[in-house]
Amino acid sequence: MITPNLMVSDLGRAVAFYRNVIGMELQFVVGPDQTMQEDPEGGVFATLDWNGGQLMLQTTGSLAEELDIFAADQAPAPGGTIYFRGLAPEPVLGRLPEGHLVRAPFRQWYGMREAYLTDPDGHVLCLAVEDGPAPD
Repeated sequence: MITPNLMVSDLGRAVAFYRNVIGMELQFVVGPDQTMQEDPEGGVFATLDWNGGQLMLQTTGSLAEELDIFAADQAPAPGGTIYFRGLAPEPVLGRLPEGHLVRAPFRQWYGMREAYLTDPDGHVLCLAVEDGPAPD
């Protein structure tokens, strides 16, 4: 299993986006004192689940404490896409804040209907569902 860990500037804001817009379920939150906490506000790490897949979110400062390659004042930056296979774009787009849509739903040559959007930290997400066989 591969589980991405995304750098975020504000854990509460990021968790709210992934829960309320994408529809993920919060599994747990870790506070700055490395104890579990209920509320993501003020937390430094969280794990969310969607359809058996997990996504970890960690604040910039927390990552910088663990790994010298990161700086505490570093801004999160996209470096690819997170692909949500089986997540229909249309319901999510109805909850998506203005300015986060990168590419409206379209049909790929390989039979998937996809849409691209960004989370509050600029990470690029692709929502994709099968859209039937390619036309002749």
